[in-house]
Amino acid sequence: MGEGRRGSIRRVTLMVCTYRRPDVFPKFVDSICRVRVPDDIKFHVVVADNNASSQFDAYIGAALARLPFPHSYGHEPRPGYSNARNKALALAHETAPDLLAFSDDDMELDQGWLEGHLRSHAEFDCDVVGGAIHGRSGKHKHGRRFVHGEQCKVQGAGNVSFRGWLINADGLALTFNSRFNKTGREDQNFFSQAYSQGAKIVFSTYPVVHDPSMEGDNWLPELMNKAEVSAIMLRNDIVRLRKEKGLLPALMVAFWSIRFGLKCLVSLAGLAINRLLGQSRKADLKRVSAHKNARKFIEAFKGLNGGMVSRGEVRRG
Repeated sequence: MGEGRRGSIRRVTLMVCTYRRPDVFPKFVDSICRVRVPDDIKFHVVVADNNASSQFDAYIGAALARLPFPHSYGHEPRPGYSNARNKALALAHETAPDLLAFSDDDMELDQGWLEGHLRSHAEFDCDVVGGAIHGRSGKHKHGRRFVHGEQCKVQGAGNVSFRGWLINADGLALTFNSRFNKTGREDQNFFSQAYSQGAKIVFSTYPVVHDPSMEGDNWLPELMNKAEVSAIMLRNDIVRLRKEKGLLPALMVAFWSIRFGLKCLVSLAGLAINRLLGQSRKADLKRVSAHKNARKFIEAFKGLNGGMVSRGEVRRG
């Protein structure tokens, strides 16, 4: 279905949603300032402010004033991940983009980020490109579980670009589903919908964003909080499954989560060994892993009879 809708790219709009990020959002914008933009590309930046009251005067406006590119700002006071992203889509639509992109307000773009997305679309002739996220702890080399050039059924929005026809009225007219407002995974739902309707999705290592959460003096609390968010998202997945498919499918997923309890024990053993060897950073990483797996084990079973918890309620402000 995407064939014939992959024309030349001349206008690119980067979208970012921000919520309670006064410390890191300016750093994200500074990284945009350093992005290399080819001479034949018109580049526009869109910011959707999802704070309850506008934070333009508090931390957004001063950062945007440093941009050497045209930019748009919109305030979406209704809380929710989908609400914020749909506000960004509406603002971006006004720029008539050939290509749209999302990144998160706690990331930093590589100087070659835009060139990487453009190169990927040209090389793979696709509708969606998921890029690499460097700096994350984990077993996946580029912060994603895919290999370069692999076609995918889904992508997240931490580093992604997609053709305008996915949102245009004469194309797929996709928006983000409001049922994911509290829980997240609205981005995965969006791109899985695109895939099911014929969009070609490819992972590429060319476009890079950096996750600075493991840098500086505050990296451990940041990772511990991300572990907490991950556990809440698993709980919400099971709550949704219970409500939409019934208790038995939810129970099966919850029992499969026993593996997280076992992983927690392995991490605790590694933590003890690292401490004995005086490897403090490795010990801290094992501590994060143990916490994450323990919380996922607990929250999975809470999802069998409890309600959803908003991801925004547990995310650090």
